Amino acid sequence: MTQKTKTLLAIASGVVLLSLIGTIIAYFAANDKEPNLIGVGEDEIIVTEVFTVPNQEQNFAYRKLVKIDNTGSVPCYIRVRMEFSNSDVQKVASFSSENQGEKDNAPADTTFKSAKIAEGDSYYVNDLPDGWVYAWEKNPQNPTVTNGYYYYTEAVPAGESTNALISWVKMDYAGINNIQAHDLYVYAESVQTVDPNSGTAYTNWQTAWHNFAG
Repeated sequence: MTQKTKTLLAIASGVVLLSLIGTIIAYFAANDKEPNLIGVGEDEIIVTEVFTVPNQEQNFAYRKLVKIDNTGSVPCYIRVRMEFSNSDVQKVASFSSENQGEKDNAPADTTFKSAKIAEGDSYYVNDLPDGWVYAWEKNPQNPTVTNGYYYYTEAVPAGESTNALISWVKMDYAGINNIQAHDLYVYAESVQTVDPNSGTAYTNWQTAWHNFAG
Protein backbone atom coordinates (compact mmCIF):
# COMPACT_ATOMS: atom_id res chain seq x y z
CA MET A 1 0.00 0.00 0.00
CA THR A 2 1.31 3.45 -0.79
CA GLN A 3 0.32 6.76 0.69
CA LYS A 4 -1.30 9.18 -1.70
CA THR A 5 -2.37 12.74 -1.54
CA LYS A 6 -4.46 14.75 -3.92
CA THR A 7 -4.24 18.44 -4.58
CA LEU A 8 -6.89 20.31 -6.43
CA LEU A 9 -7.50 23.92 -7.25
CA ALA A 10 -10.92 25.45 -7.53
CA ILE A 11 -11.49 29.07 -8.39
CA ALA A 12 -14.30 30.05 -6.05
CA SER A 13 -15.45 33.08 -7.99
CA GLY A 14 -14.26 35.47 -10.63
CA VAL A 15 -14.70 39.24 -10.51
CA VAL A 16 -14.34 41.59 -13.46
CA LEU A 17 -14.36 45.36 -13.25
CA LEU A 18 -15.91 47.38 -16.05
CA SER A 19 -15.38 51.12 -16.47
CA LEU A 20 -18.47 52.72 -17.97
CA ILE A 21 -18.56 56.52 -18.39
CA GLY A 22 -16.93 57.26 -15.07
CA THR A 23 -18.91 54.59 -13.17
CA ILE A 24 -17.34 51.36 -11.96
CA ILE A 25 -19.60 48.32 -12.03
CA ALA A 26 -18.58 45.00 -10.55
CA TYR A 27 -19.59 41.93 -12.52
CA PHE A 28 -19.42 38.60 -10.77
CA ALA A 29 -19.47 35.24 -12.51
CA ALA A 30 -19.10 31.76 -11.06
CA ASN A 31 -16.44 29.71 -12.79
CA ASP A 32 -16.87 26.01 -13.26
CA LYS A 33 -14.62 24.06 -10.95
CA GLU A 34 -11.55 22.57 -12.60
CA PRO A 35 -10.25 19.98 -10.14
CA ASN A 36 -6.84 18.51 -10.94
CA LEU A 37 -6.60 15.15 -9.23
CA ILE A 38 -3.00 13.99 -8.93
CA GLY A 39 -2.13 10.32 -8.73
CA VAL A 40 -4.15 7.14 -9.07
CA GLY A 41 -6.09 4.93 -6.73
CA GLU A 42 -9.14 5.17 -4.57
CA ASP A 43 -8.22 8.14 -2.36
CA GLU A 44 -9.95 10.96 -4.25
CA ILE A 45 -11.52 14.27 -3.24
CA ILE A 46 -13.18 17.18 -5.00
CA VAL A 47 -14.12 20.72 -3.99
CA THR A 48 -17.83 21.43 -4.41
CA GLU A 49 -19.40 24.84 -4.16
CA VAL A 50 -22.63 26.80 -4.33
CA PHE A 51 -22.24 30.32 -5.69
CA THR A 52 -24.69 33.14 -6.37
CA VAL A 53 -24.01 36.44 -8.11
CA PRO A 54 -24.14 39.36 -5.64
CA ASN A 55 -25.53 42.84 -6.10
CA GLN A 56 -23.04 45.45 -7.29
CA GLU A 57 -22.80 47.47 -4.13
CA GLN A 58 -20.13 49.11 -2.00
CA ASN A 59 -20.71 46.59 0.78
CA PHE A 60 -22.19 43.27 -0.23
CA ALA A 61 -22.32 39.59 0.69
CA TYR A 62 -22.45 36.72 -1.76
CA ARG A 63 -23.14 33.05 -1.28
CA LYS A 64 -20.04 30.88 -1.46
CA LEU A 65 -20.67 27.48 0.11
CA VAL A 66 -17.48 25.37 0.11
CA LYS A 67 -17.38 21.68 0.99
CA ILE A 68 -14.94 18.87 0.21
CA ASP A 69 -16.37 15.57 -1.07
CA ASN A 70 -14.65 12.22 -0.63
CA THR A 71 -15.27 10.67 -4.04
CA GLY A 72 -12.94 7.74 -3.47
CA SER A 73 -13.59 4.37 -1.87
CA VAL A 74 -11.54 4.77 1.33
CA PRO A 75 -11.90 7.19 4.27
CA CYS A 76 -9.48 10.09 4.39
CA TYR A 77 -8.44 13.16 6.33
CA ILE A 78 -8.77 16.49 4.52
CA ARG A 79 -7.10 19.87 4.77
CA VAL A 80 -7.76 23.10 2.87
CA ARG A 81 -5.93 26.30 2.09
CA MET A 82 -7.92 29.36 0.98
CA GLU A 83 -6.20 32.30 -0.67
CA PHE A 84 -7.31 35.49 -2.38
CA SER A 85 -5.60 36.36 -5.65
CA ASN A 86 -5.25 39.91 -4.36
CA SER A 87 -3.90 40.33 -0.83
CA ASP A 88 -5.57 43.74 -0.52
CA VAL A 89 -8.97 42.10 -1.01
CA GLN A 90 -8.40 39.85 2.00
CA LYS A 91 -8.21 42.97 4.16
CA VAL A 92 -11.82 43.92 3.33
CA ALA A 93 -13.25 40.39 3.11
CA SER A 94 -15.01 38.42 5.83
CA PHE A 95 -16.52 34.92 6.03
CA SER A 96 -19.62 33.41 7.60
CA SER A 97 -20.78 29.80 7.95
CA GLU A 98 -24.40 30.72 8.72
CA ASN A 99 -27.52 30.25 6.55
CA GLN A 100 -26.05 27.33 4.67
CA GLY A 101 -29.46 26.20 3.41
CA GLU A 102 -30.66 29.61 2.28
CA LYS A 103 -29.73 30.41 -1.30
CA ASP A 104 -30.27 34.15 -1.42
CA ASN A 105 -30.64 35.39 2.15
CA ALA A 106 -27.34 36.58 3.58
CA PRO A 107 -26.90 36.16 7.35
CA ALA A 108 -26.64 39.08 9.76
CA ASP A 109 -23.50 41.19 9.58
CA THR A 110 -22.62 40.10 13.11
CA THR A 111 -21.98 36.54 11.90
CA PHE A 112 -19.18 37.63 9.57
CA LYS A 113 -15.57 37.62 10.75
CA SER A 114 -12.46 38.89 9.03
CA ALA A 115 -10.85 36.66 6.41
CA LYS A 116 -7.42 37.86 7.47
CA ILE A 117 -5.24 35.30 9.21
CA ALA A 118 -4.58 36.64 12.71
CA GLU A 119 -5.35 35.95 16.34
CA GLY A 120 -8.36 37.53 18.02
CA ASP A 121 -12.12 37.20 18.25
CA SER A 122 -12.82 39.15 15.06
CA TYR A 123 -11.01 36.68 12.77
CA TYR A 124 -12.69 33.73 11.10
CA VAL A 125 -9.79 31.32 11.68
CA ASN A 126 -10.57 31.48 15.41
CA ASP A 127 -14.30 30.78 15.10
CA LEU A 128 -14.66 27.99 12.55
CA PRO A 129 -17.73 25.75 12.01
CA ASP A 130 -17.93 22.30 13.58
CA GLY A 131 -15.23 19.89 12.45
CA TRP A 132 -12.73 22.52 11.28
CA VAL A 133 -9.60 23.87 12.97
CA TYR A 134 -6.83 26.14 11.74
CA ALA A 135 -3.23 25.06 12.30
CA TRP A 136 -0.86 27.99 12.73
CA GLU A 137 2.53 28.15 11.03
CA LYS A 138 3.96 31.47 12.17
CA ASN A 139 6.55 33.46 10.32
CA PRO A 140 9.42 34.24 12.76
CA GLN A 141 9.97 37.62 11.12
CA ASN A 142 6.32 38.60 11.47
CA PRO A 143 4.24 36.64 14.03
CA THR A 144 0.98 38.03 12.59
CA VAL A 145 1.63 36.40 9.20
CA THR A 146 0.75 32.72 8.91
CA ASN A 147 0.73 30.13 6.16
CA GLY A 148 -1.30 27.28 7.63
CA TYR A 149 -4.14 24.99 6.62
CA TYR A 150 -7.73 24.51 7.66
CA TYR A 151 -7.91 20.90 8.88
CA TYR A 152 -11.01 18.73 9.10
CA THR A 153 -10.56 16.81 12.34
CA GLU A 154 -12.81 13.85 11.53
CA ALA A 155 -12.05 11.18 8.96
CA VAL A 156 -14.43 11.60 6.02
CA PRO A 157 -15.92 8.27 4.92
CA ALA A 158 -16.07 7.34 1.26
CA GLY A 159 -18.99 9.01 -0.46
CA GLU A 160 -19.46 11.65 2.25
CA SER A 161 -18.44 15.29 2.66
CA THR A 162 -17.02 17.70 5.19
CA ASN A 163 -19.18 20.32 6.82
CA ALA A 164 -19.06 23.60 4.92
CA LEU A 165 -15.88 25.55 5.65
CA ILE A 166 -17.54 28.80 4.62
CA SER A 167 -21.01 29.60 3.31
CA TRP A 168 -20.92 33.36 2.66
CA VAL A 169 -18.33 36.00 1.77
CA LYS A 170 -18.79 39.69 2.57
CA MET A 171 -16.87 42.59 1.06
CA ASP A 172 -16.57 45.92 2.87
CA TYR A 173 -15.05 48.52 0.56
CA ALA A 174 -14.55 52.17 1.46
CA GLY A 175 -16.34 53.18 -1.74
CA ILE A 176 -17.43 51.84 -5.12
CA ASN A 177 -14.24 53.16 -6.69
CA ASN A 178 -12.25 50.88 -4.37
CA ILE A 179 -13.81 47.64 -5.62
CA GLN A 180 -11.10 45.32 -6.94
CA ALA A 181 -11.13 42.28 -9.17
CA HIS A 182 -10.21 39.09 -7.37
CA ASP A 183 -10.46 35.32 -7.24
CA LEU A 184 -10.80 33.16 -4.15
CA TYR A 185 -8.72 30.01 -4.53
CA VAL A 186 -9.50 26.81 -2.62
CA TYR A 187 -6.78 24.16 -2.44
CA ALA A 188 -7.71 20.81 -0.89
CA GLU A 189 -5.56 17.80 -0.01
CA SER A 190 -6.36 14.39 1.40
CA VAL A 191 -4.44 11.62 3.10
CA GLN A 192 -5.55 8.08 3.87
CA THR A 193 -6.46 7.16 7.43
CA VAL A 194 -4.25 4.05 7.48
CA ASP A 195 -0.49 3.92 7.99
CA PRO A 196 0.88 2.44 4.73
CA ASN A 197 3.78 0.77 6.55
CA SER A 198 1.92 -0.96 9.39
CA GLY A 199 -1.59 -1.15 7.96
CA THR A 200 -3.02 0.23 11.21
CA ALA A 201 -5.44 3.13 11.37
CA TYR A 202 -4.20 6.50 12.59
CA THR A 203 -5.71 7.58 15.88
CA ASN A 204 -6.27 11.21 14.82
CA TRP A 205 -5.79 13.73 12.02
CA GLN A 206 -2.61 15.18 13.51
CA THR A 207 -0.83 11.83 13.39
CA ALA A 208 -1.95 11.17 9.83
CA TRP A 209 -0.66 14.50 8.51
CA HIS A 210 2.51 14.36 10.60
CA ASN A 211 3.28 10.95 9.13
CA PHE A 212 2.59 12.26 5.63
CA ALA A 213 4.97 15.18 6.14
CA GLY A 214 7.67 12.81 7.33
